[in-house]
Amino acid sequence: MSASTAAEMGRRFAESQMTSVCTIREPSTVTEMDQQTGAVNPVPGPVIYSGPCRIRPASGPGGASTARDVGGAEAFTFDYLISVPFSATAVRERHRVTIDSSPDPSLVGINVEVQHVDRGESITARRLQCREVV
Repeated sequence: MSASTAAEMGRRFAESQMTSVCTIREPSTVTEMDQQTGAVNPVPGPVIYSGPCRIRPASGPGGASTARDVGGAEAFTFDYLISVPFSATAVRERHRVTIDSSPDPSLVGINVEVQHVDRGESITARRLQCREVV
């Protein structure tokens, strides 16, 4: 079996494990003010990808949650590893991911920022190292 055949088989299997749905957008610098609350909110950027994904807590030092000092106060950030199909080639660092549906209802609606995108000719999925945006 050739490496490309094995990679293609792996990609089909990886996609079969993607039971959540997400939308990935470019970051936006445009904001608008909510006329009722006065809050200034970012306008979502253009959609880069919308479709199946797999969401897991990130592993590594500190696990999925890390305490950080922000403005003199302790804040926690939550890291995730989100896999999308290999064909999602336009995803870049700083893009925003919103979880639209998931077998885990607590994930629905979370927003994360892509910190790193795995790339390679033999990978089975595009793995996105992400940090939750609060």
